[in-house]
Amino acid sequence: MALIVQKYGGTSVGSVDRIQAVAQRVIETVKAGHSLVVIVSAMGKTTDGLVKLAHGITPSPSRREMDMLLSTGEQVSIALVSMALQALGQPAVSLTGAQVGIVTEAEHTRARILTIQTERIERHLGKGEVVVVAGFQGVSSSEALEITTLGRGGSDTSAVALAAALRADCCEIYTDVPGILTADPRLVEDAQLMTEITCDEMLELASLGAKVLHPRAVEIARNYGVPLVVRSSWTDDPGTRVVSPIPKFRSLEGLEIAHPVDGVEFDTDQAKVSLLRVPDRPGVAAQPFGEVAQQDLDVDLIIQSIHEGNTNDIAFTVTRHSLDRAEAVAAAILPTLGGQMESEFMIDRQIAKISVAGAGMIGRPGVAAQMFSTLAEAGINIQMISTSEVKVSCVIDAADGDRAIGVLCQGFDISHSVVSRQRLASDAAQVSPVRGVALDLSQAQIAIRHVPDRPGMAAKLFQRLAHLNISVDMIIQSQRCRVVDGMATRDIAFTVVRGDVEEARQTLAAAALELGFGDVVVDSSIAKVSIVGIGMVGRPGVAAQMFRALSQADINIQMIATSEIKVSCVVPEAQGIAALRAIHHAFGLAGQQKIQVPG
Repeated sequence: MALIVQKYGGTSVGSVDRIQAVAQRVIETVKAGHSLVVIVSAMGKTTDGLVKLAHGITPSPSRREMDMLLSTGEQVSIALVSMALQALGQPAVSLTGAQVGIVTEAEHTRARILTIQTERIERHLGKGEVVVVAGFQGVSSSEALEITTLGRGGSDTSAVALAAALRADCCEIYTDVPGILTADPRLVEDAQLMTEITCDEMLELASLGAKVLHPRAVEIARNYGVPLVVRSSWTDDPGTRVVSPIPKFRSLEGLEIAHPVDGVEFDTDQAKVSLLRVPDRPGVAAQPFGEVAQQDLDVDLIIQSIHEGNTNDIAFTVTRHSLDRAEAVAAAILPTLGGQMESEFMIDRQIAKISVAGAGMIGRPGVAAQMFSTLAEAGINIQMISTSEVKVSCVIDAADGDRAIGVLCQGFDISHSVVSRQRLASDAAQVSPVRGVALDLSQAQIAIRHVPDRPGMAAKLFQRLAHLNISVDMIIQSQRCRVVDGMATRDIAFTVVRGDVEEARQTLAAAALELGFGDVVVDSSIAKVSIVGIGMVGRPGVAAQMFRALSQADINIQMIATSEIKVSCVVPEAQGIAALRAIHHAFGLAGQQKIQVPG
């Protein structure tokens, strides 16, 4: 007999008929001999309706009262699901987040889980009852016992956290699609179902706007080794398994706030090639990386900064033994790009990549800022930056490598460091290079011109945003150095959620005089399209194929950033959906039949 946690979303419990269908599914699971905990969301559009009611009363309701209001939606669902089970003869009990022992931070509307007290659930399970739990909510650890909510995707988070605390055999997430798909089926009709995906891949896709699973839920599954399955509540199909690594022991205390970083990685087998002042037009990125792929050169980091005038800079890293071939490619390709006479390339053989890694970075604005600050305090300058949901990487001078490892291990309380590029390689050879394509239309781009090129500047910028709880996604530091008033400067660009862009702009503009940088420029009309897959590791040409697909669709790339398992491009917002479809087609991800999405 297994202990199974099942989570049903709002569409799955959106009507009396749907609730009764959920009850039938639950009873079938119980009849198969399993103990069951069921987490449910509010019915259908209930939460939207409650938000509308609140704003009908006041344009700025307090966050505390919003938690009190919104938590009622799930309470309706758990009572009705329990009634449906009891009507069919199955003993069941409904419990709120507070009753079930989900203890959170005292942070209204976006609390994180600190711990879960499972004794009451275990007593009810021992009586043969199905425990029906209100997702999305908990209670603060303070004496006031404030009702809190977990923010967007909170029911997913509740379900996986309960599965971790109960050491459940499986956590099943029921939704309105058949599982994890290669793209959003509402935008790409021939998206196909994946039978399996790794937690790292799912973290990237979830953070990129794939709404089937919330990143916080995947983070918990990865950290605690929770077996996770995403299935349709409309069929009996097996869905998609989200594969977790074998976890190290991790205490359930501080469940969502414990160490966000669990490793420091260091790679000395790196060299950098920079193409400066290349034309800013569709197809330019595809040309050099197409030639690099033909030479079977494995590229690691790729950075394309924001344009300046009608030109741009592109930098990439390769292994040191392949640098001579990469240099020959750069020398041959640069004249064919049709750029200005001052276009040039630069080579740097004395670099290393230092990274902090861990699945606890999600929604933690301070992780990147802490890394930059730690390196700055050690007098280590950052040459390139790459970010993802599970890693922040910086290219530094090779001579600073040992110091960088030491200070980062100390700063993040890490007892060991590991050599990068090893962890995924054995898995990557077994799978397709690209597993999924995602489009994020929720972001805006901020460019900071003429930032002094000295240790500590990136830290100071991103610390200010972290103090405002603003999460930064892509971070690009230009390779072109411009001297302003006798000071070497570089541009830094990054993306944030559009809802945070104005606060970020005002904060940075206010700091411009103090920190000595130039204009702060905002572009809210962008889209970010990304490919994700552990199979990219050791597969030359994947990025080139993506760039070529965009070029053939006449879509210009405004920014590029990569990690080991992700390549992201910023493109004009109006071309976002076209970019998604072009890339999905280019990698042959189309299924044989259209996925039906209810509603």
